[in-house]
Amino acid sequence: MITLSHSRIRLILYGLVLSNIMAGVEGTIVATARPFIVADLHRFDLTVWIFVAYLLAQTVATNLWGKLSDLFGRQRLYQLSIVIFICGSTVCGLATSMNMLILGRAIQGVGAGGLFTLTMTIMGDILEPRDRGKYIGYMAGAFAIATVAGPLVGGFIVDHYSWRFIFMLMPPFGVVSLAMSFFTLRLPFARRAHRIDYLGAFTMTVWVTAVMLYLSFGEQDGWASPKMLFALVIFVVALATFVWAEARAEEPILPLHLFRERLFTTVVATHFMVGTVLTSVSIMAPLFLQIVGGSSATRSGLLTIPLTIGLLLTSVISGRRISTTGKYRIYPIVGTAMMVLAAIGLATMGTNTGHLQPALYMFVFGLGMGNSMQTITVAVQNRVRHEDLGVATSATGFFRGLGQTAGSAVYSAILVGRLDHWLPRLVPDGSLVNSAALRDSPRQILEMPDAVRIGIVESFSRSLHVVFLAGIPACAIAFILAWRVPEYPLRSAHHKSTDDGTTLGDDSAFDVTPVGVH
Repeated sequence: MITLSHSRIRLILYGLVLSNIMAGVEGTIVATARPFIVADLHRFDLTVWIFVAYLLAQTVATNLWGKLSDLFGRQRLYQLSIVIFICGSTVCGLATSMNMLILGRAIQGVGAGGLFTLTMTIMGDILEPRDRGKYIGYMAGAFAIATVAGPLVGGFIVDHYSWRFIFMLMPPFGVVSLAMSFFTLRLPFARRAHRIDYLGAFTMTVWVTAVMLYLSFGEQDGWASPKMLFALVIFVVALATFVWAEARAEEPILPLHLFRERLFTTVVATHFMVGTVLTSVSIMAPLFLQIVGGSSATRSGLLTIPLTIGLLLTSVISGRRISTTGKYRIYPIVGTAMMVLAAIGLATMGTNTGHLQPALYMFVFGLGMGNSMQTITVAVQNRVRHEDLGVATSATGFFRGLGQTAGSAVYSAILVGRLDHWLPRLVPDGSLVNSAALRDSPRQILEMPDAVRIGIVESFSRSLHVVFLAGIPACAIAFILAWRVPEYPLRSAHHKSTDDGTTLGDDSAFDVTPVGVH
């Protein structure tokens, strides 16, 4: 455990919050800009990759950043992730085609994987497990504000300026955070002998990419088409090779011994399910508000503020309560229950839904997310050896990101598939035979002749209804998993590790018997 003064810890946290805000805003700011990007660059059929490329790159990179930080230290890798993110944002801002924009989003995702992983890992380095709840609550609150401020800020920008400015807005935060890191993050680090797990890194990239391609294009090309079956075969072979490689690697990217810890396994499964439904709300809700609800991009962003408020409230409150009591299990249980209720509410929305109902559902969803996101990450950090801190923290982010990527691919595929079904049936003039022919921004849709406009709006309403319905099972599974999370009292002193990997601590501060496990 690194002992630092309170003022030094505050300075480090300020820098971490800035970088998290940058990555958090850029992760969701595209949601409200999506229709305007399509109107400029066309290719509605490729817009799923605006989100999938970012999330896929973030997911694949997350474990790599975590493992490398365990081997080489946090400071330089954290700084590198900021630089990569800024470069990706620049590419996006200058994009002249959808393919160039997707490339820039992938570069952003690589940087974001490092930012999200290393900020949490650095906090694990400088804070005692018992103290992390409070500070992680503040960090989660800042991330919540950034995540939901993205659609709000993005909506204002695309309503009054150009969508390109949304990618140039946050890099100044990164520059400030980068400058702060040179002065505050000079943390002691004992470098150890290592051998980089190249085979594990390669096979992980392959299997994650293959399964995402299958999920993204299965609806469009046919789940059993030769191309999709080939992607599925690559996924199975690469995953099997990855598991084989990790079992034999000296320094595995994702150590398999972590999965022998029940808490770790349950937590990463919960993160995966929470990640899938997070996508349906953060991406699809603004689309519903703009096209079905007829709101401007700015107003649709404003209507997501209740989600921010809910997430901020429970992030801070649960974080402080965890630091006070040392217990965390009840929070993900209550949180996922709230998410189930919110998902059911979102699935009831239609063309006659007012503005109050979506705001209420998103507020409840935010309350649930605030209780569920970071609280169980603290529990994982509490149980693993310090030499596994980076890779264990990154693994929770990896599985949440994998869930977000899968959710983005699946829900977008459902949306496109349903639109392709409804548009030719409900738009009377026959101009929209499928979603690829839809190249108008929400403003242009609202100005269309009534018959055409009503057909498009009804098509989106029915399609998004199915998308939100698909989020209910994911929330329900997360709720069931949350009940299976065992509770171990959080340590107030940093733990030691035995040779066999058992985490030990001062007997008065840490009891290895789980509490409240059923």
